[in-house]
Amino acid sequence: MSGTNYYDEHAQAFIESTLNADVSGLYARFEEKLTPGCSILDLGCGSGRDSLYFSRRGYTVGALDPSPAMCAQTKALAGVPVYEMQAEEMDFDRQFDAVWACASLLHVPWELQAEVLRRIARALKEGGICYCSWKYGESDREKDGRHFTDLTEDSFRQLMQNVPELREEAVWTTQDVRKGRGGEKWLNALVRRVD
Repeated sequence: MSGTNYYDEHAQAFIESTLNADVSGLYARFEEKLTPGCSILDLGCGSGRDSLYFSRRGYTVGALDPSPAMCAQTKALAGVPVYEMQAEEMDFDRQFDAVWACASLLHVPWELQAEVLRRIARALKEGGICYCSWKYGESDREKDGRHFTDLTEDSFRQLMQNVPELREEAVWTTQDVRKGRGGEKWLNALVRRVD
């Protein structure tokens, strides 16, 4: 997940632009798959918005982000354990019932996407569920010191062919909910660990 320096340097602006974004529709689809009190890894926790939400809902939450500023923000806001590391460095073994990777895997270069998804599969307990999202498109690009891997339904399914540990449960598109970003489209997916 590249772009750590960007998020450290622009922490306050990023927090302000995302903290109050209404992702309730995404929460609802994810929570349909969860059991009360289950453990969730907030992968790419950013402002801590989602860690706080899930914690308040009674889930056991751990958070991960490569940015020291985002880790500090999440600790302060949500009070959950936070791991400061890149997604491609995580080495959890069947520790979580669910992984929430909202707008974070898009910073993983295309050539590492399958590896990170395999690491997510390994982090999940048997039958565990993962929500993930990418900007909709077909480019692999750099912008403002951050890497972006955009996916469509076709490229997502191409990617999933290299991750037999996970099975697609749902794929859908949404519009960006941040202020002034309504023209941007996102690809969302729910995938389940296969044992």
